[in-house]
Amino acid sequence: MTTDQDPAQVARAFAAIRAAEALLRTLGGCTIYVRIPNATTSGDASQLGLQPIATDDIELSPAVTRALKSQKDSQRRMEITISAASLSRAKDIEDADSAAQFFDAALGVIYAEKLWRIEGLQVDDFAGTPYLYRITVAE
Repeated sequence: MTTDQDPAQVARAFAAIRAAEALLRTLGGCTIYVRIPNATTSGDASQLGLQPIATDDIELSPAVTRALKSQKDSQRRMEITISAASLSRAKDIEDADSAAQFFDAALGVIYAEKLWRIEGLQVDDFAGTPYLYRITVAE
C-alpha cells in the first residue's frame, strides 16, 4: 500500500531547497565545475591510454567552500557546499542516490583552477528531499 506524501511536508521540503539556495548566494557563492568523463568516448586507443579521455565540465553555482584541517598529512582538504537546486538545474538530479552516482563517476572538482579529488559526499535532507550537498575534496 502506497501512501501519499503530506502536502505540508512537501511544501516545507521545497522551502528548504529555496532557503539553501538563498543562503549560499548570500554567503558569496562561487562557481565550481565537476569534471565527468564524456559518454561518447570509446575505442581501443582511449582504453589503452593512447588517446586522452574526453571530459565534460558541469558548472554548479552557487557553491561555498571552506578549508578543513588535516590531522594526518599535509594534504589540503576542503568542503564544498552546493544546493540541490543547482545540481537539479545542471543535471536533472533530484534524489540522493542519483547525486551519489554522479559524484562517484566524476573525475574530480575544478576549483581555483585546480582539479580536486572527491573524497566523500554528505546529503542534508528534509522530509526525504535533499536540499544541500556537502562534498569533501582533497588536492
